Amino acid sequence: METEIIEGELVRTGSANVFADLGLPNPEERLLKAQLMHAINAEIRRRALTQEAAAALVDLKQPELSRIANGRGSGFSTDRLIEVLRHLGRDIEVVVSNASGPIGELRFRELA
Repeated sequence: METEIIEGELVRTGSANVFADLGLPNPEERLLKAQLMHAINAEIRRRALTQEAAAALVDLKQPELSRIANGRGSGFSTDRLIEVLRHLGRDIEVVVSNASGPIGELRFRELA
């Protein structure tokens, strides 16, 4: 995180991961889950599904899908969120490549 003074105010510029900026544990996993939930919500909107209809498609109860819609991912594993996307008709591809540093990164990329 970068800090500078602009017009007399201390301004901190965040990174691409708000969870890391906040000092939360497992920030890359938290970001990945947030991105998966966003993709789930985008697909539900794209298909103009109600939460009830989407829940039936993905084998969840409507209140569980509502938690995803509201960005509350605790209680959902990354694997479960991926399965929800698959049941919504989205393909998932996992790519493993050489890391640029000593520890590899988790990245999310959504294709049209």
